[in-house]
Amino acid sequence: MIVGKTILDRGLVTGGTIANLKNSTYDLTVGEIVPIGKEAVRALRQKPPVAVYYLEPREMVWVLSKEEFNIPSNITGLATLRTAFTKQGILALNVGIIDPFFRGPISTALINFSDRPRRIEVGEKFFRIAFFEHDDVTAYHAHDENVVRGEYLKHLENVSFSDFSPSFLNIPTFDDEYYQKKFGSILYFGITKNKWISIPLIIVAVLVFWYLLDLGFGTFLEAKWTWIAEMYKKIKFW
Repeated sequence: MIVGKTILDRGLVTGGTIANLKNSTYDLTVGEIVPIGKEAVRALRQKPPVAVYYLEPREMVWVLSKEEFNIPSNITGLATLRTAFTKQGILALNVGIIDPFFRGPISTALINFSDRPRRIEVGEKFFRIAFFEHDDVTAYHAHDENVVRGEYLKHLENVSFSDFSPSFLNIPTFDDEYYQKKFGSILYFGITKNKWISIPLIIVAVLVFWYLLDLGFGTFLEAKWTWIAEMYKKIKFW
């Protein structure tokens, strides 16, 4: 395993600093933030780059690393999300292997699984990278998968514009309002779908309820509160 200043001395990370070395890993930082959704991408293309972004509950955002990699044929990188993010309820969609021969920045989609907005900022540490040395794998290298920053950033914008929803899997907010609306829509669908059955049943139910109200309410009031019963009779008379 390659650790400490050797990571920088061997050029595995370009644009990196000694301050980002931690124990046996390197802390990768956020270079660009790409919001997801058509409106967000349109705004991004018309304004300066986003420096701070507040990630709403169940919302996703792309982040592109500030640093770039220059991995030789005998080294593999392993990327994991920092626990500072996971403790806030933020998870990453794609973490894992940085292959030999790879050159360029890496990205990930961050998802907020908490119930409150979370701050994402350019320059913030988000990935921890461990580097492992192994035998030369040139014989097994099929083709390069290198990326150029400008082209990669444009690719993320295009993907965000057309292929992703800002909300992860479009998960709704399961609160009382949600269930009330859901129940109302089910009831409405049931009534309108079966009009010849539902309408007569509704009429019968209303008549039965009115009869019970007229019979029982007056009797109840007469037994408990006479003066209210008298008022009820007067109102009924009118």
